[in-house]
Amino acid sequence: MLLPLVATATLAGAAWGTVLPGLVNRYAVEWPDGTPRPPWRQGCAHCGAVRTDWWLASGACPACGLRPTPGRWITVPLSAVVCGGVAAAVGVTPALPAFLLLGAVAVPLALIDLKVLRLPDPLVGAALVGGVLLLVVAGVVERDGAALLRAGLAALACGVGYATLAILPRSQLGFGDVKLGAVLGLYLGWLGWFAVVAGVLLAPLLNLPLVIGLLIAGRAGRKTAVAYGPAMLLAAVVATVLAALR
Repeated sequence: MLLPLVATATLAGAAWGTVLPGLVNRYAVEWPDGTPRPPWRQGCAHCGAVRTDWWLASGACPACGLRPTPGRWITVPLSAVVCGGVAAAVGVTPALPAFLLLGAVAVPLALIDLKVLRLPDPLVGAALVGGVLLLVVAGVVERDGAALLRAGLAALACGVGYATLAILPRSQLGFGDVKLGAVLGLYLGWLGWFAVVAGVLLAPLLNLPLVIGLLIAGRAGRKTAVAYGPAMLLAAVVATVLAALR
């Protein structure tokens, strides 16, 4: 039964990936720290032509003919792999819908953070609210109050831990990372403390290739801010797989 489940999740992830360029384009908005956030983009990033429905804005712009970036050649396979991998790791359990939601949100969050060093609150909030609701349902179905309590404690511990790191002098963490850390703690806490610890410890290791690559390419220096959200999200996915293999 696991194989059909993984295949279905992979296909659903691929379908979701077809509309992600428009979603990334909408939320990949830059603004200086300390200034009010501008409105989320509702038009083509190249020519400004209005495209209010992001789920219809993943193809070529009818005005200039250019497509939003990253394109479907990245978002479709990436979303398919993440959703299929999460389904294979979590399996046929009541918690699967929550983790599929996390996988679906993780891909656009990572791509947006790589583009503009931002983790938009609407997407992080969707992962939080949806995760809480779906894990509560899973806890009721499985009659596992301990897992729910552990998830809440892990979210609190990760949020406090990342917030402490963010306020340290010369810290590269932003408060978007702090909020994301708390959300990921919720999901990993459901799986167990092993997954929580693995997710936290793997993130800086997985971020190293990105930092080294930017340094070699000359696109970053010692004081250049580098997106940390993608490493946190990838670490959470890897930790989910590792927890399933234990």
